[in-house]
Amino acid sequence: MELDKKEAEVVNRAIQSWEDEARISKELATELRGSYSVRNANVDAIAIYALISAVSCGLLAFGALVLDEKWIELLRKRWGFSENIVGILFTSVAGLFVYLAKRRINKTSRAKISNEVYNIAIILTVAIAITYWTRGLLDGPGNYALPLLFAALAYAGIAIFLRSTLLWVAAIVALAGWWGAQTHYWSEGSYRFMGMNYPLRMTVFGLVIWASSFVIGKIQPTAFLKEVTYTVGLLLFLIAGWTLSIFGNYADYEGWKALKQSHFWFWALSFTLVLAGMLYYAFQYKQETLRDLCLVFFLLNIYTRYFECFWDRTNAGIFFALLALSFWFVAKKAEQWRGKTTG
Repeated sequence: MELDKKEAEVVNRAIQSWEDEARISKELATELRGSYSVRNANVDAIAIYALISAVSCGLLAFGALVLDEKWIELLRKRWGFSENIVGILFTSVAGLFVYLAKRRINKTSRAKISNEVYNIAIILTVAIAITYWTRGLLDGPGNYALPLLFAALAYAGIAIFLRSTLLWVAAIVALAGWWGAQTHYWSEGSYRFMGMNYPLRMTVFGLVIWASSFVIGKIQPTAFLKEVTYTVGLLLFLIAGWTLSIFGNYADYEGWKALKQSHFWFWALSFTLVLAGMLYYAFQYKQETLRDLCLVFFLLNIYTRYFECFWDRTNAGIFFALLALSFWFVAKKAEQWRGKTTG
């Protein structure tokens, strides 16, 4: 059995503790230590960097060859293809990629990272197919929310079929885009929808996605998506909540710039209290994902308030000196905390 370095240290400490307490014999302890091996972390790091490079180069190549609309339009006009034909072609390519991805998963089910990287091609081809389908079928520019909704549904269906968390994340992102575009369309171009500006709308959206993870976890075909839905929904909620603490429910950007940040104290205080409550719950019930994300945004919230209150009132040297001191303090405490949790 292969373990990474941290897992091996935990197992070794457990075996050593059992041996010291005479719960197991020395022979059994030796046998247990020989039952696992430490995975080569350097090989894993090289594999991850190589995959990142492959993804980056693949995206650049795809963007240069396919996403360049002039290139597609040149071929379309040369061969007399309509936009619907281009949509059919890319739909066929996307279907082929899905078939190959499914076959690859059946053969190499353990290679999760490389399988997910392969799914990027599906995300891109589906996006192009839907773009040309909606161009051809909709009269005029239409509603930009519709392609995003179709993309979200397509990504979600393929994600469940391929058991892909990456495609599911793409579905949530597309759905977030749909929510923003659709509410803008429903409000007839106004920055407010049902009295909510964009940050407040996205806060509600993130909260709904976050809450939906508990429902998704109870449905057998989608149970494997519970964790990623929980994390992405929570992240969307916190990002939108943070922007809401800065802009409030204000819809006029020029008017917002003319106001002092103290005008939005209610939103800043509300976000701080929500974070504090979530942190308390996370520590109380040992919710690691909730704890880690809330800690990051709690620090971000503190520094945001620091910039709001002292940027125009403090000497630049003193301002950044205090900022550096605070970062050092946070790093020191984080290191001490890490030592306690791993010790």
